[in-house]
Amino acid sequence: MSAAPASAVPSPAAPAAPGTPGTPALSRWRRLAAAGLYAALLSALALANWLAWLGWDRERDIQPDGSATGPYEPWQVIGLGLVLAALSARAGRRGRPVIGTLALAGTTWLAWCVNAFLSDDSGLWGVGALMLLPVVFAGVALVTALAATTRPAPDPSP
Repeated sequence: MSAAPASAVPSPAAPAAPGTPGTPALSRWRRLAAAGLYAALLSALALANWLAWLGWDRERDIQPDGSATGPYEPWQVIGLGLVLAALSARAGRRGRPVIGTLALAGTTWLAWCVNAFLSDDSGLWGVGALMLLPVVFAGVALVTALAATTRPAPDPSP
């Protein structure tokens, strides 16, 4: 049996052909695709969270003095916040605090804006949206950042 010519055996130091696994360009696209899929997953989870806690309730409560409150009860908002915090912490622990903040806070805020726009007769939904925007983003950013700092160090063993 003859040995393969030296030119046919790739050396470990030889660069891989473009488009083959392990090349920097392919790795970069894979990382971008993974980040985009993760952002889409977080957005879907944030929307499901909002729909589960707040999206179904449109009824305002009339108080004895004739004023209207609602439509959300405190337990609904607390539930939304707790699940949003858990999702934010998970994104931070996975090392994706920026993607987590943008996807989770952005989707939650956008869901509230669409609902408020469609159900508001006073025209003040925009004021509420401007007040809610920094609160949602700051809260989610704080949780993701704190969770990212508590992320365990990678295992140095191969």
